[in-house]
Amino acid sequence: MKFNVTLLLLFTISILNAQVSSKEAKKWRADLQDLKQQLTERHVNLFHTVSKDSFELAVAHLDEKIPTLNQAQILVRFAQLVAMIGDGHTSFYPGNQKKKWFRFYPIKLWTFSDGIYVIATAKEQKDLLGKRLIQIDNTPIQDAVSSICSTIGADNDMEYTYAVPFELPRPELLHALGIAKSSDHAEFVFEGDVRTTFLAIDLKEWQAVEWVCANSLYEGASPPSMRVDFLFATNLTLKHVKNKEYYWFEYLKEEQALYFQYNVCWDQNNRPTFSEVTKELFQFMDNNPVERLIIDVRQNSGGEPNTAQSLINRLAKRTKFTEEGRLFVLVGRRTYSAALTNAVHLRSQANARIVGEYSRGKPNSPSEGRDIDLKSTKIWLTVSTQFVERDPTLGDADYLPVDIKVAHTFKSFQAAQDLDLQAALNAELLKPKDLNIEMKN
Repeated sequence: MKFNVTLLLLFTISILNAQVSSKEAKKWRADLQDLKQQLTERHVNLFHTVSKDSFELAVAHLDEKIPTLNQAQILVRFAQLVAMIGDGHTSFYPGNQKKKWFRFYPIKLWTFSDGIYVIATAKEQKDLLGKRLIQIDNTPIQDAVSSICSTIGADNDMEYTYAVPFELPRPELLHALGIAKSSDHAEFVFEGDVRTTFLAIDLKEWQAVEWVCANSLYEGASPPSMRVDFLFATNLTLKHVKNKEYYWFEYLKEEQALYFQYNVCWDQNNRPTFSEVTKELFQFMDNNPVERLIIDVRQNSGGEPNTAQSLINRLAKRTKFTEEGRLFVLVGRRTYSAALTNAVHLRSQANARIVGEYSRGKPNSPSEGRDIDLKSTKIWLTVSTQFVERDPTLGDADYLPVDIKVAHTFKSFQAAQDLDLQAALNAELLKPKDLNIEMKN
């Protein structure tokens, strides 16, 4: 998905009646200048994607427009401005600001290879489960997606694939971008001309919703949590997800495969350290027939990359795995930051074969996001403070290369199938350079 963020930012969206007061406008304009200064001073290379002239023109345009906008519109314009920087660790979340939260529509969406589908919704609207979204009010879904992308800081297009479904049910965002006619309600149109008008609810009401999930593992009941790892749980992972385990492994006896899931790049309190668990893993490998090791970082969005370095170093010395293509790393759109660092190093240092879909992080990119707090309006954002070069041989590649690509469909989600794991289990034991397979369901 390619579009000109600068033009989207400068395009004048419809102005609502509830404009900010002159006093509030003064605060927003002051923080806009503070934002510009802090980004300039703290970002490792602010103009790596957008030109200085384009950025300053956008700042000046927003400064001029602030008195004519309402709070939601201003927040969205701030997000568009920050998104112009062009990296995922420099981000502004317009709907999740302190005491300025946007409301919600009671629906959970996800982007699959065959469209954007309802994966969870309120119990009273369970008939919407599995419906493909095609329109919001009069806006076709692809136009809505493009508009929302203008507010998202991204390393590559997979960030949009990941983030847009979280933003589609936010009433104020849809209205401020001109996608929906109102910030209080919107008509969602699904395939087959199924139409539902949702009413906006606040965070407390959203948290009280009795959800149902399309994942057949829950048999139409509510998941224990609405976190993504619960929504996408399988028979193999559910018990560990319920126990909130950051890292764990299980032996798949029939396949003689060791599956190791690594979800957070930190040692976990009140549990064995990562190093202790990986020591157990290697002991198991030494005492049992293990034909392949599968490391899963699909649910891992980062932390401290050095947490896993000892694992990578030890695997690099296991020539049976490194030379015969027996080491697999499952990655996906949530694999990010420190987890991406680990995946890159497993590939470059231990010859791991990468399986799944592309990550939303670039292999070499501005990173190490740090918060910026703006005092007058009490809003916040993150800024990239260092450039992280994970693998010099990948240069300016947008994505970590994937050796075995897997297309995820809604039907595979509904059936609680793990296509990535199956692809790794079914792959021939060849060197990574000899393998380039695309799996489809």
